Amino acid sequence: MTPQKWTSILLATLVLFTSQASFSQTDRTVKRNVATVLFASLGGAVLGLSTLSFYGEPQEHTENITLGALIGFAAGVGYVVYDSSRPAPVSYEYSQAFDQDQKSRRVLAAVAKTPPMIQFQLDF
Repeated sequence: MTPQKWTSILLATLVLFTSQASFSQTDRTVKRNVATVLFASLGGAVLGLSTLSFYGEPQEHTENITLGALIGFAAGVGYVVYDSSRPAPVSYEYSQAFDQDQKSRRVLAAVAKTPPMIQFQLDF
């Protein structure tokens, strides 16, 4: 198979598997997904570069850098696909339980999430 066929098969597979799952979570943006894959690839390349010090002739083993970048890319894409295919976490909307204005709901939500550590009560 030619490299163009491998590239088109890989691209078609990625589009097929990520097209449906990409809408399951709204907090994941394309920018964040691309950054995740980019940093995973960069980390893999750095790890591949770090293996060169173990060889007597490191210039003969520079393919470790590209192999590490490829493994990092695959790991980054796998993580993005896994993370986008999980269902969104269930969040409780406090406005459903209380019929109050927006500012009061925010204060009530903040108080409900962080209960006080110590409570004092003064009676006169």
